[in-house]
Amino acid sequence: MDCSRQVSPSYCKDRADNSSVRQKIRYRRLLSLAIAAWIAASIYTTGLASAAQRAVVTHHPDAMNVIETYFAATPGYQPTDLITRSQIEKVIAKLKAAGVKVKDAEEIASRGLPDDSFLARELSNVEGRRFMRKLAQHPGAFSHLDRLCTMPRGQTLVRDLIRQKDGDKLIEYLATTKGGKNMGSQMAQARGGVDLNKPTGRIYTVDDLIAALRAASSKAAS
Repeated sequence: MDCSRQVSPSYCKDRADNSSVRQKIRYRRLLSLAIAAWIAASIYTTGLASAAQRAVVTHHPDAMNVIETYFAATPGYQPTDLITRSQIEKVIAKLKAAGVKVKDAEEIASRGLPDDSFLARELSNVEGRRFMRKLAQHPGAFSHLDRLCTMPRGQTLVRDLIRQKDGDKLIEYLATTKGGKNMGSQMAQARGGVDLNKPTGRIYTVDDLIAALRAASSKAAS
């Protein structure tokens, strides 16, 4: 209807306002439909991605489960016990068999203590295991003990500490106190001595192994 022929000017104004409102409503509906379509597409895409991830997990069992299952089946093993190179090699083999990609596998295995090493032998008997499990409560204790073995008469000292009732206290002191760390550094100045505080880079426990595996995986991904 032509507003110029209407008697009341307010009628034309109301009609124009109504037309503007209807247009805004139409735009809002179109926008709502577009948003709904985008959300639906996003959910669908996310669902596909999640399904793909689940498929990968299905074919690649949790590495932690593989590791825990292996050591749980090892006679006499307790968490935080010293592990050896052959055990690391077996774990890596089981991980690979389960479909888990292990980066730098040979390098990681080489960081384990050889099964015939002095420390592995001494900590495998009854007295040695008792001594080992006391030391395991203190971070860095195995590294300090390993370094001590390389010093002149160090192996004799370690044997004596294993057989003494509180022999672990010396290693605890060296690994956990300021005075002990100062003493460990001073030992590097003695003839044939070493710095007991310097990390060996070895893998002594399951926690060390897991950390090494994660570090290798992160390195490969970067």
